[in-house]
Formats: sequence, C-alpha cells, structure tokens
Amino acid sequence: MKYSRIAMTLGAAVLAASCGSSEPVSVEDAWARVSPAGVTTGAAYFKITSENDDSLIGVSVSTDIAHHAEIHEVVHSMDMSDESMEMSDDGMHDGAMSMQEIESLPLPAGSPVRLAPGGYHVMLIDLVEPLQLGLTFDLTLDFETAADLTVTVEVSDG
Repeated sequence: MKYSRIAMTLGAAVLAASCGSSEPVSVEDAWARVSPAGVTTGAAYFKITSENDDSLIGVSVSTDIAHHAEIHEVVHSMDMSDESMEMSDDGMHDGAMSMQEIESLPLPAGSPVRLAPGGYHVMLIDLVEPLQLGLTFDLTLDFETAADLTVTVEVSDG
C-alpha cells in the first residue's frame, strides 16, 4: 500500500511536469532579410510548430522597426489572357510570382510549418529604417487558440 501511494505520487508529479513544461506553440530560427536603403518593406521568416491544430491569424511588430506586419504567401501569377478560367501549368505566365496577404496560416498539430523566402513569410510594411545586419526586433504572433507569442527576430543575410 505504501509503495502504491509513492508510485501514484511520483506518476502525478511526472505527468504535471510534462504538461507544464512545453509551450503549445514553438518558434525556431527567426530571422529577417537585410533590406537595401530606400526600401520600405522587409520580410521575416521562421519555423513554427503547434502542439494542437491551430492557426496563425495575425502578427504585429513594434513600431520602432515597421508600422505594420501581415502574413503573406508567394503565389504563381496566372496568364488571364486566355478565355478559359481554368488553372493549369499552361496558364502560368512565364513563371511570374506575386505575393498576397492571407487571413490565417494553418498549423497542423505536431507538423512544423516553415516560413521561408519564396513561400509563407511575415511582411514588414512601412519600415522606419532599413533592416541592417545584426539588428534585432520583436514580432508578436496571434493564434486562433493559443496565447500570443513574442519572438525575437535577428536580421541576417540568410
């Protein structure tokens, strides 16, 4: 009886420790690309993993680096000169790419999602000054179910 009480107490302690030690969302390798002088936009990238199905639904950045931030994706532009509106590889216009804002970024449980050049990214709009090598700034991520998460981003050359 004494051993079973000890075992139950130890089991409960291990369970409590394992539940409280991990965050519902984790971010790794946060960085932003150096921006040339005179350019008023920038981009931030990172790998993000959620323990539960969730969505990144918004992002903000401190106004000392930029006035606004949005979640974007890079998409292939279509050649709309064709009368048919069907999308096909033949409908691509010389592989042209464009960016568009997305309302949310799905985060499937346990599957890392990478924000990287040429794909999903955080667009930094109306930069206060160019992003210079070694500069750091905070980016706050807003989720559908998890609490907001503030991430420190370092400017690098990729």
